[in-house]
Amino acid sequence: MRALFKIFFKTIPIGLFFISSYSFADATPMSHDHMTMQDIQTFESEGVITQWQNDRVGISHHAIPALKWPAMTMNFRLPAEIAAHSLAAGTPVAFTFVKTESAYQLQTLTPLTR
Repeated sequence: MRALFKIFFKTIPIGLFFISSYSFADATPMSHDHMTMQDIQTFESEGVITQWQNDRVGISHHAIPALKWPAMTMNFRLPAEIAAHSLAAGTPVAFTFVKTESAYQLQTLTPLTR
């Protein structure tokens, strides 16, 4: 009987460790691999196209308070569906974008008529 208690009390703590470790890992994702589209924040602004390249566009845009950015000119990555419809420099636009791991990428780009 004493031998049974020794085996029981030696195995129970190890089993509890694996159960609690498994539950903790399931409840708390630790990497960005688990991010969903709902976790990605979209920002919006208006500006003017300064240059158009195959994979990016330069836009001189208004301040973006959500990011605490002043008005500036910067490049945004273009997804293929937007890159296929180039716009001329000087075109006023409204746009939305997201931050990816390596750049800011446009989500929408709409020419404005002024």
